[in-house]
Amino acid sequence: MNRVWFGLLGAGAVIAVACSSDPTGNGSGCGGNGANVVVITAHDNHTFTPLNATVSTGQQICFQNLGSVVHTVDPDSGAGADSIWFQNYSASEALPPNLPYQITLPVGNYNYHCHIHGAPGSGMYGTIAVR
Repeated sequence: MNRVWFGLLGAGAVIAVACSSDPTGNGSGCGGNGANVVVITAHDNHTFTPLNATVSTGQQICFQNLGSVVHTVDPDSGAGADSIWFQNYSASEALPPNLPYQITLPVGNYNYHCHIHGAPGSGMYGTIAVR
């Protein structure tokens, strides 16, 4: 009986670890990625936090969705600095719960939105200034 109990306990621990990990092994969302990452969180109330992020050159930007509703991360346009985002990354990136999306952008100002819950400058949107 003790063997069965310990076997079930061990199996439960493995399942708990598997369910709480993202593809990078750092837990849910962007957690645990360190100081060289700026985290932007998508919320079920259709907002990104922070709304306006300032990032240093070379820092990674990690979008995370810790809610239960799927969002997207879309650069607003293919013009200006946003065109760099278009050229180097997908024009629209799905952001399902607990699967982070990471990018690194050169110096510039970037505008983005969730195409499901927002549009450029309205609803669920944000800006990133890379300095």
